[in-house]
Amino acid sequence: MVPMMEQAYFLAEKADYFVVIGTSLAVYPAAGLIDYIPTTTPKYLIDPSDVKVNGIANLTTIKEKASIGMTILANELLKL
Repeated sequence: MVPMMEQAYFLAEKADYFVVIGTSLAVYPAAGLIDYIPTTTPKYLIDPSDVKVNGIANLTTIKEKASIGMTILANELLKL
């Protein structure tokens, strides 16, 4: 078991934004956190690999390494 997953699910449900960095979204239970995010909440996935994601509402994929991807995301969020 991953410690504090129940609290993570609870916090995920309340997120204003959700950012996933450097993962395939295939390792559970942590990968399941994205399923707790409301469909209207903006979600961002930063990973240079081809990550298979289907049916995740409001998901923007930034296909870069973490350092570059976070800079891109920060610039995008500053425009809001």
